Amino acid sequence: MKNKDYNYLHNLPKSTDKNHLFCAPFGKQTSFKGTGTLDPNENFRVVQNRKGHRRNNNLTYILFYKQNNIMIRIDINGQRHEGIETPHVHIFDETHNNGLEAIPLSKLPNYDTTDDVVQSLCEFLKYNNFNTKGLMISPSTA
Repeated sequence: MKNKDYNYLHNLPKSTDKNHLFCAPFGKQTSFKGTGTLDPNENFRVVQNRKGHRRNNNLTYILFYKQNNIMIRIDINGQRHEGIETPHVHIFDETHNNGLEAIPLSKLPNYDTTDDVVQSLCEFLKYNNFNTKGLMISPSTA
């Protein structure tokens, strides 16, 4: 994604389509829809993935623009990339080689790293400019 497009979309205020989100159960994934607050034609999808192939504590977040344009992926737990342990982030813009580079999550400003499934979803949403005021996030009921 072009840097200009990424920065515009990342900084765009967003809201989820529901006021109460339920986290993915262990071994599954779930997704949430969102839209630009100032431009409802801008559609987003957040994926919370708790499916681990090699590690059973996998926790990954992905923000998609439209249907399949990945903007950012944060691996809280999981496999290391190019020697960078988790937690780390992949940013899909020109500056970061369209996600090929893994960056330690500690290098992201204003990101509170946690492996708690509820808090980590809230942090991911806040970092990506989703309105979390009044938003309820609950653990899985499954």
